[in-house]
Amino acid sequence: MNVLFHIDRSVNWNMTVANVMNMLDYGKSENIPFTIEIVANGEAVLELSNRASSEDTLDEKLKVIADQGVIIAACNNALKAHKVNATDLHTFITIVPAGVVEIAIKQNDGYSYIKP
Repeated sequence: MNVLFHIDRSVNWNMTVANVMNMLDYGKSENIPFTIEIVANGEAVLELSNRASSEDTLDEKLKVIADQGVIIAACNNALKAHKVNATDLHTFITIVPAGVVEIAIKQNDGYSYIKP
């Protein structure tokens, strides 16, 4: 099953990561493979910077899910708008040219859309 999580508000990161972790755990327990991508745009890209003032636990959780194969994609347009340099992102972050285009492509490819 292919699933796309969309986040555009920084306050929703903890809920989004918890949802992804729950899905990964469920998939393991039920032997259901998931392909998961999180697309961050808007202010949510601020938490993806290694210079962000976000909680260390969020950074750790993002790394854990990335290590489990979850793609964490940042919208390049949002990065520019919020003056976040690509070199400031955590190494496990992928940059996509436009978050809304990435979302549309994934939905066209059959991904289920979830916005916590």
